[in-house]
Amino acid sequence: MDTSILTDKIMSNPMTFFKQMRSALLVCLFANGLWAQQHPSLDNYLFTPVAISPAHAGMQNQDVVSLVDAQLVGVPGAPRTGILSADFKTLKGLGFNITAITDAVGPMSTGQVALSTAYHLPVSENMTLSTGIRATVGRTTVDLSNEVYYDQLDPSIYTLAGPFIANIDLGTTLNGKNSYFGVSYKNVNRAEIYQSNYTAQILHVFGGYSKALKNGWTARTSFLATGTTNSPADLNFHLFMEYDQKWGVGLHYSPEDEMGMMMKISTAKDWNLYYQYNFPLTDLVYVTRSSHVVGFAFNVTNKATQLTSPRFFL
Repeated sequence: MDTSILTDKIMSNPMTFFKQMRSALLVCLFANGLWAQQHPSLDNYLFTPVAISPAHAGMQNQDVVSLVDAQLVGVPGAPRTGILSADFKTLKGLGFNITAITDAVGPMSTGQVALSTAYHLPVSENMTLSTGIRATVGRTTVDLSNEVYYDQLDPSIYTLAGPFIANIDLGTTLNGKNSYFGVSYKNVNRAEIYQSNYTAQILHVFGGYSKALKNGWTARTSFLATGTTNSPADLNFHLFMEYDQKWGVGLHYSPEDEMGMMMKISTAKDWNLYYQYNFPLTDLVYVTRSSHVVGFAFNVTNKATQLTSPRFFL
């Protein structure tokens, strides 16, 4: 390469050049497995448990949940996710959930709408077996036209819109009085997004335990193990302490990935506010030191008291 051309580019607009160099560095980090980005469902599942399994449809205490997930704050093109979820359960044990998701990473953005349904079958006085299925429709678009280029006439600059794709998720959870255990399998239909580019299949194994303590306190622990096609396994552990169902704080730890804290506040009847902060445990700590999840939840209708079940999530 002619070094004089490179020098001219640097001198003509040094800020643009170094921004592009930083972007190139981040691409290298991603390609070498150092971008340990949590999938949105892994960051948010404590607030929206149906994200990891359709078997949880109808089990959320709040009817409507809205979340914004800003990962790797300060990094250009870092993941940004918005979630809006509505949950409902009938007197016959049927649960329904509809969720809309927007997810952006760099020039790639994805929009999805998912409908989950579950049947909650009592198998004993203190145990319920929940089985669910979810249908998802979405589309992924790669917009290269908004990036910064030296040659605006380069024919490789374009916007690529993928096809609308549909997929199916399956899940089952055994709920006890103070504990739960479940598995789910996502993307049963390995749909093709682009040529030779398919949606990843995901297996979740999860569980948790809840214990009432003295003076109105409750301790909740949970874990989530995830296996994804062509990706390393991921583990998440949580400990949450809640006082009188009014407010609570907790810790999150994912080995070799991230750690952080979470908080819930009930500001008024049927309203909850959520916040989660995560700190990277990878080499990304040199370019960013925080990821944030902010959300709120509220009831649209009053719930029948006979349908109230122990909460194992936030």
